[in-house]
Amino acid sequence: MLRGYGYVPGVEMLAAMKEADRIGAQLVYGDRDVNDTLREIKSAFSSLQLMQVMTAGLPPPEIQSIMMDMANGGIESLGDNVELLKTRENARALSTYMTTVVPDVANVLIHRRDKTMAMNLHKYCGERKVVAVVGLAHVDGIEREWQAIENTRTKQPKLGS
Repeated sequence: MLRGYGYVPGVEMLAAMKEADRIGAQLVYGDRDVNDTLREIKSAFSSLQLMQVMTAGLPPPEIQSIMMDMANGGIESLGDNVELLKTRENARALSTYMTTVVPDVANVLIHRRDKTMAMNLHKYCGERKVVAVVGLAHVDGIEREWQAIENTRTKQPKLGS
């Protein structure tokens, strides 16, 4: 149904698969297992979390504006409005809002996945060039987790020291 309204889920992954095949690159799935995430999200969505959303107040103004456009445009404008969310600033604002309002949900959907993706990228990258296809909401977190990994590596004593 969503495809009929201009929103095509998975198109980025398909493009990555085709490009990896074209250049002979290894394709690595670096995210958490989707079944683990889905199982954990069920427990994160408690009635308390829903009450927190209802009493937390409005999201940031930039997100409110896009949500109002979605509500006014109906399902027909879903694809276009999802595209409006795809700026680093909007992704950051939405992530911050979720972390504040529904921290357990944000932890499952965003923060744990950021950590897993950063660890897997670090593990598989080595000195090679790598193209990573990730959701925009994960970019800041992956960068933060990558830096934490690097900081940990540089602080570890060398053998024989």
